[in-house]
Amino acid sequence: MNDETSVKRRAVFFIGGYDPKSPDAFYERLDKEAGRYEVLRDAEVDGGITKTRNAVTKRPYKTLHGASSVETDFHFVSLDDIVLKDFDQTFLKRLWRYLVTFSDYTVNGTAFAFIKHAWRFSLYFFYPFLMLLIGTLVSLSLAIMIFNSGVSLSWLTAPVIFLAAFSAFIQMVAKKYFVLHLMDLWSFSRDFIYRSRSDIDDKLQSVSATIAHAANSNEYDEIVLVGHSTGGALILDAAFRATHSIKLDATPVTTLTVGSTALKIGLHPKAGWFRQQIEILNEDSRVQWFEYQCRTDLINFFNTQPSRLMGVAKPQKPDVYAIRIKNMIDDKTYKRIKRNFFRVHYQFVFGNTKPYHYDFPDICFGSIALTHREKPNSATSKLN
Repeated sequence: MNDETSVKRRAVFFIGGYDPKSPDAFYERLDKEAGRYEVLRDAEVDGGITKTRNAVTKRPYKTLHGASSVETDFHFVSLDDIVLKDFDQTFLKRLWRYLVTFSDYTVNGTAFAFIKHAWRFSLYFFYPFLMLLIGTLVSLSLAIMIFNSGVSLSWLTAPVIFLAAFSAFIQMVAKKYFVLHLMDLWSFSRDFIYRSRSDIDDKLQSVSATIAHAANSNEYDEIVLVGHSTGGALILDAAFRATHSIKLDATPVTTLTVGSTALKIGLHPKAGWFRQQIEILNEDSRVQWFEYQCRTDLINFFNTQPSRLMGVAKPQKPDVYAIRIKNMIDDKTYKRIKRNFFRVHYQFVFGNTKPYHYDFPDICFGSIALTHREKPNSATSKLN
């Protein structure tokens, strides 16, 4: 085994957001970001043959840094089968599931907890509902105009106009601006809270077994579990499950949550089981946990300590650090993406064009262990 600050062989397990991205599409994007890393770090990253086992797709990479090399087995946990299944439901079913979810989060106070702890994230929660409300009001206004116009059979025409206008809104606005996608995302989040989805439960159980096998094999210098966006909650669940099978002398596991929305689960009154997992992970020496947050990304809980907000009395994890995206990429790219909140959100898992303490491809392909990477010095960057 080599010096603990450097890595010769690493395993990465990645769970992203609620996104219909196939393994092929994901690795194509990862290779593109690795290309930026090659230019920035004067490295050479080569990918091998992709293999799939159960719910996990693995692709080996070899990175050359001058005379030294690093091998990375990158494991991608695809959610596209789950997401596409949700997308295939009828609109009325998707709408009903979403309205139940919105009511649930609002009535039990979780939505107001979002406002209290991360008001920017609350915009992300309310956005689909507000868009649906606007579509309903516009369609209803048109129907009322027809009803009051005095035209023949206005009482029959008005409902038709309402349905036609609302249907047009769904087709032209809701689909284009991710309203339907986010409706399904929030419905999925509620299902996860109530543990009513056997498909994600089976997938996480399979992933956790693969993680434990990798840790117990002692073949790796470092094992990193990455959760981005909704994956921030899922990877913590997988890490907890894996601890049931990880031996005391196994390779330690480092969990990395970036742009995480785990608190949309952890703040819900019915997610006591998830909060208990977080409390147990806080006490488990086999698992470390780092979280990176960003003020300009509204799809994360910036300036929060997630364990503390989930009720852990003396939170030891995660170490929380802030990043500034404008310091990660060149000015031209930043000006182009800074108003695209989805693109800003994904910079957590994209390549940098400028050297910076947070660099996702370097975490995956570099020679420095995550636990020994450079961290921000500012006291405001670490929130423990």
